[in-house]
Amino acid sequence: MLAALGALLALLPLTASAFPFGGRASTVLDCVYNSTIYVNLGPPRGGEYIWTTGTKTYQFGPPRSSGQWILGLAAPPYYCIYKISPLTIYTGIAITMMGSSGSAAPPAPPTATGQQIKTVALPSGGSAVPSSGTQSGSSGSTSIGRVVISEVYYNVDLDHGSKPQGEWVELYNGSSATVNLSGWTIRDSALFDALPGGTMLAPGSFLVVGAISATRASWEVPSAQFVSIESPIGDGLSNTGDSLTLRNADGAAVDAVSWGSNSSAFNPAAASVPYGSSLARSTLTKDTNTANDWISRGTPTPGK
Repeated sequence: MLAALGALLALLPLTASAFPFGGRASTVLDCVYNSTIYVNLGPPRGGEYIWTTGTKTYQFGPPRSSGQWILGLAAPPYYCIYKISPLTIYTGIAITMMGSSGSAAPPAPPTATGQQIKTVALPSGGSAVPSSGTQSGSSGSTSIGRVVISEVYYNVDLDHGSKPQGEWVELYNGSSATVNLSGWTIRDSALFDALPGGTMLAPGSFLVVGAISATRASWEVPSAQFVSIESPIGDGLSNTGDSLTLRNADGAAVDAVSWGSNSSAFNPAAASVPYGSSLARSTLTKDTNTANDWISRGTPTPGK
């Protein structure tokens, strides 16, 4: 692995003010308040580093999880605003360019989430969401092993409302156990939304998270498979480029996707979809954490 990363470093152009660094990540924290990522690296040339939106990022995208090998060039000191109250700031050296080994380990829960979220109430009758069959492209296997984002509808057509009210996100439980989604959040590139407390997602099942309640009827989604946050998802999903990150109750990133001009989840990002189409996983049996997992679905299939 070190030899491969060393070869990558040799390809990165040196600048007068930057110095090379590289090591395995022990801590990765997503600092949403100033759109940075704090990384603490071990040997051979470790330390505290800050990924910024200005970082020239090569293979596998920004830092995502502990266990990754990260290597590149760093320059001036920078900072990461992790929490507002109480104010928590991590300092390090700004990463000017980097490459990584990809997601080598599941993300570790941060010590505190620090996110500002919108809270919503569980609709009456909300409970464990039952399975509704198999989504196109899936064999019905739950080998993906966890809850993931399975479909995103952001390029809303006139038959299904308007933006941002008509947008929705579908989740799929690819594990073998029912998952309590209380305290879980979905974030676009700007804001967080909390999933309703008490929402339980059964194994092999789908849940559609809509911006408004009327979305359920316009797509004929069974009530047991639908929750509404009654506000835009994040600050509204951009057609030209945006991202979604699913976090569990501990604040750990469970899954993410980005499309169009936004490469925060993976680089290159998934292609933007046409008007009325959805961005969907091509299969529910594996996850490579790349744009290859995603396709444009001309006829969206929320809840199935």
